Amino acid sequence: MILDQQLIRSLRQAGIALRNRRKALGLTQGELGRRAGVKQPTISDIENGVVAASLETYLILVTALDSELHLLPRTADPGLTEQRS
Repeated sequence: MILDQQLIRSLRQAGIALRNRRKALGLTQGELGRRAGVKQPTISDIENGVVAASLETYLILVTALDSELHLLPRTADPGLTEQRS
């Protein structure tokens, strides 16, 4: 997922990207919650990587932040090791 041109490969990174976008728009968690219909504590948990929200919730938040979700092919990253069983 890319939000504001940030590559996201973990829940923690997704939360940070959502927080950065929210702050760039000058919104509080409560204001975003009212826009999205999501409770403020849930937004806090998502931004802090504490809870794995559903894809639907992420899409609702992304839309409320006037952003888009893009899926891109994974590029080669020598820092990542792929483990398969």
